[in-house]
Amino acid sequence: MKDTVTLTGMVLVSSPVKDYDKRIEILTRERGRIPAFANGARKPNSPVSACTVPFTFGSFQVYEGRESYTLKSGAIDNYFGSLAEDYDSLCYASYFTEVARYLTREGIRADNELMLLYITFRALQAGIVPPRLIRRIFELRFMSLQGEAPGISACIRCGSKDAYNVYMAEGGLICQECTGKMPGLKGHHPLTLGHDARYALQYIVSSPFNKLYSFNVSQQVMEEIDRFMKIYLARYLPHSFNSAKFIPEIK
Repeated sequence: MKDTVTLTGMVLVSSPVKDYDKRIEILTRERGRIPAFANGARKPNSPVSACTVPFTFGSFQVYEGRESYTLKSGAIDNYFGSLAEDYDSLCYASYFTEVARYLTREGIRADNELMLLYITFRALQAGIVPPRLIRRIFELRFMSLQGEAPGISACIRCGSKDAYNVYMAEGGLICQECTGKMPGLKGHHPLTLGHDARYALQYIVSSPFNKLYSFNVSQQVMEEIDRFMKIYLARYLPHSFNSAKFIPEIK
């Protein structure tokens, strides 16, 4: 009989297979994103049915196979069921899990990625921070975990911290004066980034997880962050997420 392994994680997606089974993907702390089959999960009174619902967070006991895992049992710590009851929250949650599926890999520990996903769902469920800001925080911090944190504290060429009109290039911000000396970059991804917006972006990249969703911004700063993130993601994450189509701000 195969030994079981206990993994901590969150169900990202679930789909039916055969007559009564389900295939799920779990983002785990210990082994990154893994596929698992839950035999009989669609049968009435199945003991593993509740553990196969998307957004379920807890511990999962699985058998390790050659190419996938088999779910034996699970202990749910947080279901986040209320998110599925609100259409907008469901769209955001689905987007977050799709991003996590795309940016994580099987067999590679995902301690920080799982923690970020979990606290993001907590913030979305709490309803204190606007979903629009939650999305941008999640995107920037997740990309930073992948080694794609942009240089935003100062111009990456001259170190100036005073410029408001900047350009996104070469992995960070380049001030207008330096860009003027680089004809090939002038006019390439120009944006206005005030002090408050720049500080918010720095905070997102560097703050501890327990403080990440502890602030809000003005409408003007939110628009500056939106503009920055659209340019940043277009440059460093050129991928189209299907769930983004259902969130107006992401289009």
